[in-house]
Amino acid sequence: MSIAIEQLKPRIAGFNVIDCEIKNRDILYLLAREDYTQHVGWSESRQPPAERSVAKRLIGIGLKNPDDKKFPVTHLTGMGRSLCGVAFQPEEKVVVIDSSSKAWSPAVGFSGMEKPVATVAEGGTKRGGFSKVKSFGGKLFACNTARQVFVRHAPGVWERVGEEMPEPDQNVLSFVDFDGFSADDLYAVGDPGDIWHFSSGRWQRLKFPSQWGISAVCCGGDGLVYVAAGNHIFRGMGDQWERLKTRVQMSIPIKDMVWWEGQLWATSDDGLWTLKDDGLVEADVPPGVKVCSGNLAQRDGVLLLAGYGGAAFKRDGAWTEIFHDHEVRAWFQANRDKVWMPPQ
Repeated sequence: MSIAIEQLKPRIAGFNVIDCEIKNRDILYLLAREDYTQHVGWSESRQPPAERSVAKRLIGIGLKNPDDKKFPVTHLTGMGRSLCGVAFQPEEKVVVIDSSSKAWSPAVGFSGMEKPVATVAEGGTKRGGFSKVKSFGGKLFACNTARQVFVRHAPGVWERVGEEMPEPDQNVLSFVDFDGFSADDLYAVGDPGDIWHFSSGRWQRLKFPSQWGISAVCCGGDGLVYVAAGNHIFRGMGDQWERLKTRVQMSIPIKDMVWWEGQLWATSDDGLWTLKDDGLVEADVPPGVKVCSGNLAQRDGVLLLAGYGGAAFKRDGAWTEIFHDHEVRAWFQANRDKVWMPPQ
């Protein structure tokens, strides 16, 4: 499959991929963050810029589009640490949202920027920073770091899911991830060994056999829940959990887990793994795919892997490498005058 890498390079040069998403098997998304360390004259001794002054880019990948229209770009400014997801109701749209819940989605006639959720101090309900977004039952859900989950009913209209839960202790981040078998069967996780289940309109805290901070959760196609805590994977549901074997060394916590083609996949910025014979093993993928570790998305028969090293996807049994960061960096050094610039 032709990816038209020469068309992509000017659009992604000088940026790092920080998230990814799939709308359908023919439309993929990469969310990228400006890499200010690649600016001419940058020195590590300088103070990093405030996150809201660092530009973000949502790069679409239209696999069926002609090469000159394959990579539509939306350049976003004024957003903090950002994530992306797809809402299928009330309209089918990709959504970029930052930790403060400031969001953008495609719109006709205005910028597409959406009103954030009001904080408790503003008379609203939101307490913590948004940390993960996922779609269930067609609607987009988001969790935040103060034990809250919200559902998006319309642009800028979010409602807290379930009753108010006790706020975590100071300096504790919970929730950092969530997943579900449906919109009424959700699991949300965080520090320290904090796991909650939402069902029949109520949240219940579950017993968990570890005080390690939980970094990721996946509701598997086998009907069981998989939880990444420290350098271990636990499997179970309710109050019954078993620790699975870990056959690989992990220097940083798992960031994303998905269930795809009957198998658990897990990634961090440090690698890509699958579950085999009740143990995590390195994924059997080409070296050019493995370097793209960092974020995972799956939908409509496609598995998308993207991170600081590049991006790749698997469809119809074959991997396609979209780009590799080292190639883009080399191009950028020689072609700074050819990079894509946002319309004025």
